[in-house]
Amino acid sequence: MKSISNGLWNIGLLPFVMLLLWLINGINPLEPYLVIGLLLWTLFWFIPALILHPIYYSINRKTKFIYIADKQEFKVIQNDNTYGFKDKDIKLVERIYYSDYRLPKWQQNYIPMPWRNYGLVRILTNNDEEIILTSLMIDIVNPPIRPTLDKYRFIPFPPKTLEQKRIDNKVAEESRKKRIEHFKMKFSELTIAELNKKTFDGGLVEEAKIAAKKLIAERNTTANKHI
Repeated sequence: MKSISNGLWNIGLLPFVMLLLWLINGINPLEPYLVIGLLLWTLFWFIPALILHPIYYSINRKTKFIYIADKQEFKVIQNDNTYGFKDKDIKLVERIYYSDYRLPKWQQNYIPMPWRNYGLVRILTNNDEEIILTSLMIDIVNPPIRPTLDKYRFIPFPPKTLEQKRIDNKVAEESRKKRIEHFKMKFSELTIAELNKKTFDGGLVEEAKIAAKKLIAERNTTANKHI
């Protein structure tokens, strides 16, 4: 409830708005269209929180965070894996939270957004272990581990994990190789002079130029073998 509590005033405001409309304009506050409209507006106001909450829950559903004070050691149990580390083992502590936290305190929470208390801390250790702790587990304003980098987002969606980035890079590399092979087949009938022109053609994509260079290298290798 703490994560979403910043916007609960919206719900408490509904009876006041309905009463105000009744007193000023004589509109019956129980008119179905008015009740439905105000409820839909409130629901719309909470949509980012309703999206973030299950995402955060899925990240930390099987996570336990333990701080051992006498050893000054952190322990995270995540998906049956246990990570133990100290401050010196940490490469990066990245905190991602609501954008108005970058402002002076007196300017913060000027418009109380229901998802303002949502955020997360991403811990990256020296041996590239990655741990994400969301605001469902920790106080995002005063986290148990001091952040080394703050990032501010209007809606603090989780960043891609290292594993997701590795997969994306692998997919991108495979796609690039296929594009190069496609251009190699397309240029296979060209002469070396024509291929040389392709390598300097500013209108071609990089994969096309690489394909032309590869074809030139392959033909030079074949020609040298026959000398």
